[in-house]
Amino acid sequence: MKINLKVRHVSIKKGLAEYIRRRMAFALASRDDQTDQINVTLSDINGPRGGKDKRCQVRIVIAGQRDIVIDDVQQNWQEAIDSAASRASRTLTRRLARIRSKSIRPKNRLPNGSLVGRETEYDQYLSAAGEH
Repeated sequence: MKINLKVRHVSIKKGLAEYIRRRMAFALASRDDQTDQINVTLSDINGPRGGKDKRCQVRIVIAGQRDIVIDDVQQNWQEAIDSAASRASRTLTRRLARIRSKSIRPKNRLPNGSLVGRETEYDQYLSAAGEH
């Protein structure tokens, strides 16, 4: 898993950059083999005026799928990073579960549950009895 960090219009300390990498790696480690790349972008919306303006955007790239984008705005950097990391983990888990469930579905069933191209046991019974 490759974690890229981008910073817009703000300077951060080296310790915060290392915290971001550790936090994202911890949150997404169990799904490491399914993710190609994780992009984390930090920006300060209001600049030096303060307020709830620390933005953390996480983009998760999955091969053959649409990207997952999480955008979180909080009072300070640590809250924004933690919230975005946990939301990214939940969203990635749901997306991968959805992909798996779609690939496991049998291809030879109609929406009503009946089989396509195969005789059921009841049809075989009727044909053997001469009633079908």
